[in-house]
Amino acid sequence: MQRQPRSRSRLLGFAAATAISALALSGCAVGGGNGDAALSDEDVTITFNWWGAAARDERTRAAIDLFQEKYPNITVKGQSTEWGGYWDKLATTVAGGDAPDVMQFDQLYLASYAQRGALADLGALDEFLDTSDLSAEVLDQGKVKDELYGVPIGVGTVGLMVNRSIFEQYGIQLPDATTWTWDELNEVALQVTEASGGAVHGMSPFGGDMPTLTLWARQHGNDIYDKEGKVILKPEVVESYWQYALDQIESGAAPSASQLAEGNGVAIDLMDMSTGKVAMTFQPSSVLTAFQAAAPDHQLDLLPFPAAKDSSEGFQYLKPSMYWSVSSKSEHPAEAALLVDFLTTDTEVAKLFGTERGMPANPDFQKAIEPDLTPTDLIVAGVVDAAREESGTPPAITPVGGGDSEKILGRYNQDVQFGKTTPKEAAEAFVAELTKAVDDAR
Repeated sequence: MQRQPRSRSRLLGFAAATAISALALSGCAVGGGNGDAALSDEDVTITFNWWGAAARDERTRAAIDLFQEKYPNITVKGQSTEWGGYWDKLATTVAGGDAPDVMQFDQLYLASYAQRGALADLGALDEFLDTSDLSAEVLDQGKVKDELYGVPIGVGTVGLMVNRSIFEQYGIQLPDATTWTWDELNEVALQVTEASGGAVHGMSPFGGDMPTLTLWARQHGNDIYDKEGKVILKPEVVESYWQYALDQIESGAAPSASQLAEGNGVAIDLMDMSTGKVAMTFQPSSVLTAFQAAAPDHQLDLLPFPAAKDSSEGFQYLKPSMYWSVSSKSEHPAEAALLVDFLTTDTEVAKLFGTERGMPANPDFQKAIEPDLTPTDLIVAGVVDAAREESGTPPAITPVGGGDSEKILGRYNQDVQFGKTTPKEAAEAFVAELTKAVDDAR
């Protein structure tokens, strides 16, 4: 969920709604057909878009170079965009029938785009795309209505990113992260703020992203959706989620609402975690590499998600960090599928990517990168392995109508932070609005 840092949730704007509305008006059906695809003997140009920071951009372009060396008649035009701008642009290109041939995709929008016919059924392109090395558990998370629309690139989880340099600077001892509770996290966050005289806040709180809400809900015996795609999230669970974050802001363990708002939409190297203004924040495991590159003078770490003493077992899960998808409107579906195959099976690509997009979903990729794992890679691997050991059944994929969930969540979260509403009122309104959005899309 790899995604970009948390502030992305407030960058979404109207992207998902625009894309969904445009697709609905176009009358697209489920499953773009590419069963008659064939490789061309002529020169072919395909487009390839992804989101991410500078570290990802450099590695992806190097992989494109390798692909073009192997297939000299195929030219790949790649483009990288930050998270929010990526979805805005994709919405526009899909609506105009000019989507990139190959796209990096997120679980949040996979069903919405797939069920409206914007994505190709990759099962129909299996002549050019081999997914046999992926486990059924992982591959199934790229399926919508039993058809494959996204090939998982990596797997990951959400962890607590920690700036160990700050803790060392102020002589603060972190609790045992293998057993720590939410109360202990609160206490140590407040210690940082007090020890620094407010120059550094202990915690950048959650509240506006679906991955942390999902884990919080699963800890409390709940979830966001059931297998049929219906909203089953309880308002009281969301209320406790927001109340926890609000308590951190009010105590000073976290920055003020206005300071948090100022950080929305900034580049990763300007985020409070990168500049040393906060000591901890929740992030997907796959972005540790990017944060460490943005903060070379700080020693960053990633620790397991805290838990309540009575947390439900199996609340953790491994989810695809992101997917490769192909446009159903591609004029060169065979070449597009061949690029996806190359990006997911060539071990030289594995060495280029490392863990930047999460721990590789392909076991052969994992073996290929083991000798070259950096200290940051080893941290990511450790957190993912710990989550794997504690994993339960993965949550249901975000259904059609749920693509706006983070935008809605972020809006109510900001209202809570600024005191415009209470956690209880916001939770009830959020669940009602999300439920209506999903039900109306059925």
